[in-house]
Amino acid sequence: MKRTAILILFLISMSFFSFDQSYDLKASMERGKSIYEAQCMSCHMAEGEGLPGVFPPVANSDYLTDKNRLVKVVLKGVRGEMKVNGTDYNGEMTGFQLSDQETADVLNYIGNTWGNKAEAIKPADIQSALKATTKDYQPY
Repeated sequence: MKRTAILILFLISMSFFSFDQSYDLKASMERGKSIYEAQCMSCHMAEGEGLPGVFPPVANSDYLTDKNRLVKVVLKGVRGEMKVNGTDYNGEMTGFQLSDQETADVLNYIGNTWGNKAEAIKPADIQSALKATTKDYQPY
């Protein structure tokens, strides 16, 4: 009888792990908003509009298409020429010291706010993105 009860408890506990536990993008974005407000908003502005010719926009931005580049920009910074939404920029941005979770959160916020629609970036994606070859990226 005791073995049966243990077996039943084991099977019940295993069933919890078998359900598809999808990534909670909404919660990630909520955390990312706070990071954006503390680290990014002073240059990219409250609505992500940036400052034309000085700080590129992140709202409705065509620059947000390369996940690997975005991770590098946030963590390593960026310098040099870039074109965002048809406007040329030539500046510098230092990287930020963020955890993989914080990096995913802020990129999920930016990537899914102000008209942007991006796939979720998970903390497990960050380290491989840093190692990936990235076109049109010059670190700070």
